[in-house]
Amino acid sequence: MSKKTADKTSAKTVAVISLGCPKNTVDSEVMLGKLAQDHYALVKDPTQAEVVIVNTCGFIEASKKESIDTILEVAKLRKTGQLKSLVVGGCLAHRYGDELRKELPEIDILFGLNDVENVANQIKGKGLPFSIEPIPDAVLSAKGKAPLLPNSMNEATYVYDASSPRLLSTPAHFAYVKISEGCDLPCTFCIIPKIRGHYRSRSLEDIEEEARHLAAQGVREICLVAQDSTWYGADRYGKPKIAELLARLAKVEDLDWVRLHYLYPSRVSDELLEVMAANPKICPYFDVPLQHASDRVLKSMQRIGDRALLEKLIQRIKAKIPHSSIRSTFIVGFPGETDQDFNELLEFLKQSQLDYVGFFAYSQEENTPAGIMENQVPEAVKKARLAEAYRVQEEIAEKSHQRWVGERLSVVVEEIENGQVQGRTRYQAPEVDGVVLIEGLSSPRIGQWVEVEITHALQQDLVGKAVSPEG
Repeated sequence: MSKKTADKTSAKTVAVISLGCPKNTVDSEVMLGKLAQDHYALVKDPTQAEVVIVNTCGFIEASKKESIDTILEVAKLRKTGQLKSLVVGGCLAHRYGDELRKELPEIDILFGLNDVENVANQIKGKGLPFSIEPIPDAVLSAKGKAPLLPNSMNEATYVYDASSPRLLSTPAHFAYVKISEGCDLPCTFCIIPKIRGHYRSRSLEDIEEEARHLAAQGVREICLVAQDSTWYGADRYGKPKIAELLARLAKVEDLDWVRLHYLYPSRVSDELLEVMAANPKICPYFDVPLQHASDRVLKSMQRIGDRALLEKLIQRIKAKIPHSSIRSTFIVGFPGETDQDFNELLEFLKQSQLDYVGFFAYSQEENTPAGIMENQVPEAVKKARLAEAYRVQEEIAEKSHQRWVGERLSVVVEEIENGQVQGRTRYQAPEVDGVVLIEGLSSPRIGQWVEVEITHALQQDLVGKAVSPEG
C-alpha cells in the first residue's frame, strides 16, 4: 500500500457546522476544500465524526447564543458519538478567543479568521497558540475607519481567492461568491469592522476566474456577497468597480443568473442600475439593507443618507427596472427610538411596497457606540414593535406579489418532498425569501429550470403551474 493510500485510509472523519451568514458559508466551504485536500474524510453527520468544526457567528446576541449552544451540544458527542476533538473558529472565536478558552474547556482547538485555510494544520498540531489582546473602546470616526489593532489577531487580513480549495455545501446549481472582506462603514450598531477588519476587495480577474470555475462544475447561479457590495473595488482600484464586475460575470457563458447581495443605499449608482438593466443574466433583485426610515434614528445609527435618499433610491430602481424585486432589513428598538420614529418606519414600509423584508430587534453589543447610548429601548417594547412590523409587512407583501399572477416565470427547482415541489424565481434569493410552489411538474429534479405560470400568491410565496421544463 502506498503512503498516499495509507493516509487516505487512516484519515480522520471531520464534520463542519457552519453558522451565520453566506459569507461564513464560503469560509466553511474553503475549510472543507482544504480538509479534503489533506485527505480528511468528510461527513455531514456530526455524530459520525471524530472531529467537529463549528464555524461560529458573533454578530449579535442571538447569534452568539446559537454559537455557544451549538458548541455545547457538539461537546455532548464525546459520550454519545465518536467525537475526539471539538474545533471552534469563525467570528465568535476571533472576537472572544480568550474568553471561550477560559469559559468553555470543552473546546480542544480555537482558531481565528486568518486561519481559515490553516484549519487542517490546526487539527494535526492540536491547535496553535491563540491569544487576543482586548479591543479598546473607541468610537468610529466620521470617515468610517474602525479602530483595529495592527499586527494582532484582532485585525483580520485573510481573503480567499480563486486558487483556494473549496467544496460547495449548497445545492450544486448555485454558489455564493465572496467578492470582498471587511467593512469601513461607521454604523454605530455594528461590530463587523472590528471582527472582520478593514474593507479589502478581491481582483476583478480573480472573481471572474472563480465564476468560470464554478460554472464549469455545473453551477448556474452565483450569489455575490460582501459586507457592502457597492463599495467593491474602491480600495483596490480607487473607485467602485461593482458595475464592471457584473458586466464581466454576465459574459460567463454557462451561468444563467448572477445575483448581487448587500447594497449600501447611498452607493447604488446610476451606472450600476444601467448595467443591471442591460444584462438579462443579472437578476433584477436588490438586496438593500435600509435599517430604518426615521431621519433621527438614521443619524444616530451614523448611516449615510436620510429618508429622502431612501425614497429616491426605491423610485430610481423601479423606474429603471420596473420588474425588479427589492429586499431590505430594518432594526427596531434602536436606542432612543420613539413611537413616532417607529410609526415613520411603518409609514415608509406602506409607501415603499418592498417585496421581502427582514426585521431585527436591536441587540446591544459591547465595543459599539450604540451599546453605550442612553435611552436603551426595553425588551418588551422591542418585541411588540417587531411583531407589529412583521404584521404590516405581511399585508404589503401579499398585495405586492399579486403582480406576478398570470406571469410566466423561469423557476429553479430546489426542494422535492412528499410530492410537493418548491423552487425560486430570479426575484427570490436562496434561503431568505419566499418560494414558488410548483404544480403539474412530472419527474422533477433539484436544479432543474422550469417555466411556471403563476396562478396565485400566498403572502411571501407564489403558486404556479409548470408550463414546460427548460433544462
